[in-house]
Amino acid sequence: MRASQAFPYRAPMDPNDRPRSGLATDQPATSDTASALANATEILARAAADEAAAVEAHARFRREGAPTLPPDERISPLLEPGERVIAVRHAVLLDRREPAPGARFTPGVAGTLYVTSQRLVLVGRLTLPFAIDEIEDAIVTGERLLLVLRDGHGVALQVAQPRLLWVEIAAARGPARAGQGSGSKDGPRPAVR
Repeated sequence: MRASQAFPYRAPMDPNDRPRSGLATDQPATSDTASALANATEILARAAADEAAAVEAHARFRREGAPTLPPDERISPLLEPGERVIAVRHAVLLDRREPAPGARFTPGVAGTLYVTSQRLVLVGRLTLPFAIDEIEDAIVTGERLLLVLRDGHGVALQVAQPRLLWVEIAAARGPARAGQGSGSKDGPRPAVR
């Protein structure tokens, strides 16, 4: 068999002609793009609402001080004398990391997070307390609040309204930091990424 018989000559395809085949059309890609844009718009709207709530709470706390909430049956037995509840967040996922890169990490623990005048206390399958005055820095990234503790440990809190949560934590930290002469009268602001 000669080469010309094995591969018969075909005229070049006109660029406007598209071969008709059973291949998927571009519609799913367009649908995926529209879905991604809708999700991004939703995330941005939640972040904007969170920022507005944080600004409003910050102004209110400066005027009126940190609120005191009545303790519920889960946190009440865990409170120290004089410790008061400032905020409660349900459905929080907490990841705790060791200070060295690549070191151990505690898998996520879910529960209710209580911000008190002295501690953050996650009550769930485990009870995990963190002293308020041990928080060195905070970063808001997406829907997570990342806390750096003085001992180098990191705590990632996946929570609705992480910016508002940081303002609530800052309100709890205020009295402790006032005694240390922290400088800024507005309190700490988290880095946002």
